[in-house]
Amino acid sequence: MRALPDIRGLKFPDEFVVRHAFKRGLMARTGKVLELGCGVGNNLALYRAYGWAVTGIDFDPQALDDARWNLEADATLIQADLSDGLPVVDGPFDAVIIPNLLCYLTLAQAERALSQCAAVLATGAEIFVRTRLLDDYRYGRGEQTETDGFVLDTPETGEAGAFNRFYAAEGLVDLLTRTLKLADVTQLAVRFDNIQAGQAVPNNSDLVVWGRAGA
Repeated sequence: MRALPDIRGLKFPDEFVVRHAFKRGLMARTGKVLELGCGVGNNLALYRAYGWAVTGIDFDPQALDDARWNLEADATLIQADLSDGLPVVDGPFDAVIIPNLLCYLTLAQAERALSQCAAVLATGAEIFVRTRLLDDYRYGRGEQTETDGFVLDTPETGEAGAFNRFYAAEGLVDLLTRTLKLADVTQLAVRFDNIQAGQAVPNNSDLVVWGRAGA
């Protein structure tokens, strides 16, 4: 992998991806990890540094080009639109991380992608999900197109015109339980203010959920 100053785009993994990996002892073993919505590979880089075989899927070809540069030859990277479902991947995977995807999928799209993902996970595979809650700043800021789903009107976040779906904590856990047979569940609420495009964006609100895939 590249030296830190040479990395394109985000240089560091999501802090809760890091917490999950170390709290669950994943850095003390190796396996195969799949990331849905991998971007430039900043989360996969953590796993690759500890000897895991990494596979990432993303819609954005430029992000995947950057991921190939950042991870060099040590990754399988697939361009696909996950709103159309999961592409063919070489499982089974011992972990799946989904830190920045579900909010951009309708509920039906999320159910399909997660159900397809379940078919390529090893029994007991580690699951990490992070997505937006109902009390997030963006909720209701745009045209509603489904229950708790909006085409955003938030240029300050760079998401104007993008679909976002928001979850109640119990709704997200239920979705993961139905599709991935999630067990041994941990939930962490993450609330923070942020600076985007030079403007303070208050009340970002996420839920982090991790656990393991059931039989």
